[in-house]
Amino acid sequence: MANFWLIQRGTFKENGTHLIGKDSAVSLDYMGSSEFEYDAIPRAFRRMMYHLPKYDVFHTGIYTPEHEEMMVFCKESSSQEILLSIKQFIETPYILQEYSELEKVPKAKKEDTDWRRRQSNFWWCIDINPNGDWIAFLEPHLKILTEAIQNDYQNWWLAKPLEQRNEEYKNSLYL
Repeated sequence: MANFWLIQRGTFKENGTHLIGKDSAVSLDYMGSSEFEYDAIPRAFRRMMYHLPKYDVFHTGIYTPEHEEMMVFCKESSSQEILLSIKQFIETPYILQEYSELEKVPKAKKEDTDWRRRQSNFWWCIDINPNGDWIAFLEPHLKILTEAIQNDYQNWWLAKPLEQRNEEYKNSLYL
C-alpha cells in the first residue's frame, strides 16, 4: 500500500462555479512548501480533467463528530487502495510534506475553540502516481464539488482542442 505525501488543505465556500481559480468553490490553504507551488495544483487539476470519466465519488465510512461522512472523489480503479490508505493514515498518522488535518476528521469538532479544532473540509492529494489525484471532502459539500468539477470539465476542459488537452496532460506529469 502506497503512502500519500502531498495533501492540499482547503475549505468550501458558500458558492462558486469552478473548483479552482476565479469564482472557485474552494479556498485553498497556503501550504508553505515549494512542492505546492510552481503550478502543482493546476497540473493536478489537468491530470484529473484528463481522466475525469474514470472518476466517481466513494463512501469512506469515516464520520466527523457531527456525523458528516468523509467522501472521496477518485478513479474507480484506484478507489479501494485510496480508501484503505486514508483509513490507515487516520488510524496511524505519519508525516506528510505539510500538515493536512486529515487525521482530525473523526475526532475534532469544527466548533472547538482551541488548537484541536478542525478547520478544513477539503483535502486534495496531488501526488503524481497511480493512487494520487484524489479529493476527500465532507458529504454536505458533495453537490458543490461535483457541480464545480462538471462545470470545469464541460466548459473549460472539453472546450479545448484535443491536441491541446493531450499536451497539457503530458506536461502535467512533470514538475
